[in-house]
Amino acid sequence: MRFKHSLILIIGVTCTATTTVLAQATASHVVHIAPTIIAPTVHISPTTMEADSLSIQIGAKQWSVRGLDLKTLIAEVYDVDARLVDLPATVDTTARYDVSLARPNDASPEDVQQLLRQAIEKNFHLEIATENRSMEVYLLTAPNGPGAAIHRHTAATRDNGLYRQASLTGQSADEAQQQITFAGKQCSGAASSGISATEASLAEFARTLNPELDRLLVDDTRLSGSFDFRVGIYHSQQELFQRLRDELGLVVVPAQRQMAVLTVRPAA
Repeated sequence: MRFKHSLILIIGVTCTATTTVLAQATASHVVHIAPTIIAPTVHISPTTMEADSLSIQIGAKQWSVRGLDLKTLIAEVYDVDARLVDLPATVDTTARYDVSLARPNDASPEDVQQLLRQAIEKNFHLEIATENRSMEVYLLTAPNGPGAAIHRHTAATRDNGLYRQASLTGQSADEAQQQITFAGKQCSGAASSGISATEASLAEFARTLNPELDRLLVDDTRLSGSFDFRVGIYHSQQELFQRLRDELGLVVVPAQRQMAVLTVRPAA
């Protein structure tokens, strides 16, 4: 999910959208969730989606996800990578859920996010807090400044729509500012027929690359503002990093960093 203003396009997806593969903990307690309406606009129920499929739809009047396990669901609602969600071993990691919210006309993105957070904590009887932990990550750096192929964005560009995991919904011009397009994206692994970015921050660009990398990528370029750029075809993580260096002057280096992790525990 992006509660921030951004537009992510995935063009030429070659297989059914699937959830991120997560580490499986031994489940000693299974939480069975009956259909529930909370707050009263949030509806949570066991999924009706087939195995290995999901749907994410975010629009001006509705927020809906289907077929997500609890870890991925929390990551979507809190707008973080799933690797930054720490679930207890007692949670059933195989159960999947559908969650929908009919957005009130006057609800801001922050209001929607707060409603969803409260609904998840109440429905699953959880307490979710933030804790800093040391993690191995990649840093996106620009040791010599932006490369020649990175151009500061000067013209206002607005496109309506949000494409996430094979779902398309309308967005207003104010909601969709940054646009990052992946062509010929594979369902797993680091491979694409190319990336183009319009009016994109490098922090948001790093976030969009995270799902296909073996570590989280953290923006450390210290380059603020929005940019237009392209990345050529790549077939592996190593090839992607090499293209970032050669084409954009962006160097990826391994590092140890303190990261904010969501700790999820049963409510007292």
